[in-house]
Amino acid sequence: MIRWLALAFAVAASPATADGRLCLTRDVMLFGDQALGTAVTLSAIASNCGDAPFAFTEVSVHAASASSFHVASSCATGQTLAPAQSCGIGVTFAPTTTGQVSGGVWLYNTTSTRSQLVTFYGRGVDARAGGAELVFVPAPLDFGAQALGTTSSRRTLTLRNLGPSSLTFRALVVSGPAAWDFGFDAEGSCSIGQKLAAGRSCELGFTFTPAAPGARAAQLNVDAAELAQLAIVGIRGVGVTASSPAPAPALPAAIDVTEFHNAPLNHYFLTANPDEAAAIDRGAVGPDWVRTGLGFRAYAAGTTGGDAVDVCRFFGTPGVGPSSHFYTGNAQECAAVRLNPHWIDEGVAFRAVVPTAGACASGTVPVLRFFWPGSEVSQSRHRYASDADAIAALRAAAWIEEGAAICSAP
Repeated sequence: MIRWLALAFAVAASPATADGRLCLTRDVMLFGDQALGTAVTLSAIASNCGDAPFAFTEVSVHAASASSFHVASSCATGQTLAPAQSCGIGVTFAPTTTGQVSGGVWLYNTTSTRSQLVTFYGRGVDARAGGAELVFVPAPLDFGAQALGTTSSRRTLTLRNLGPSSLTFRALVVSGPAAWDFGFDAEGSCSIGQKLAAGRSCELGFTFTPAAPGARAAQLNVDAAELAQLAIVGIRGVGVTASSPAPAPALPAAIDVTEFHNAPLNHYFLTANPDEAAAIDRGAVGPDWVRTGLGFRAYAAGTTGGDAVDVCRFFGTPGVGPSSHFYTGNAQECAAVRLNPHWIDEGVAFRAVVPTAGACASGTVPVLRFFWPGSEVSQSRHRYASDADAIAALRAAAWIEEGAAICSAP
């Protein structure tokens, strides 16, 4: 399982102890498909968002990084960053061969989280490729409900080449949040290096062994030089328990979820992490972010109790998806967005009680979700509002109201 994070913040030390902290504007770079003979550059900013200096004990390119990645970094081994100081990492992807490749830069440092890795992924494509088209049957591959700790019967996924040219498999990889719940066996007729003629098909056999209750999701990624882009199909199932659940413990103490606004980008952002909020206040992610004075109440990530659920946080894939954040406490919606290449999974933002049949319980306040479509995908936005004046302003500005998404804690 791989979890993508756009912002990485160390766990807070004791308030009485000065501590250097490493904050990254992003710790994964997704270059997507890039034509052979071309190049594209992405960058990340590493800053000291703590209140004491720290030093880089080693800054180095991961030994397994593909040669098509070229790193230029102003962060260096032995360099010391004072509080609020920063340095940059620029990565250029210039593919010379087709196929998916990856790489990384290690940032070893003297903070309490010493091993930080900025990873990058890209796929070289031949402009002349696209002579083959691969489809999956069924799509998605859905196992339905399965008891925890048990394994489903084998399900067959058919890979069919619609042509017009043949293709040769270069990669068959299962990834996603619950990748280890789904196994595929050696009995299938699809294999790495196999040539699949136009009009022909092969099969893979999958099983499902849920490791946790609720929606479980992954995806099969298929790469071949003859494909214009990765062929991806979702795989999903639901883990269930036969016994009745024990009464939920009481809810923990509520915390503030703070809203920020970037006026030039018209981008709203929510965080329940005080360290993250403080770093934004200091300008760690840019100078234009300000607190709106609004927000709502929820519960800290990792806590348990009551009917609160994890609220997933996503950020639009650079160059592909919206330049904004998206939050959802709906397990099915969270699983679906994880499989959407337009979004990067940033993990659990906080925990909250979500509406039942669109309504919040007595004593809580509905937090409404609004959507602004923009003239193109990158300009679409979401905002979450519980304040009556903010809601009225959004409605007057013709934002699309999507209903209650979260119930603000008392």
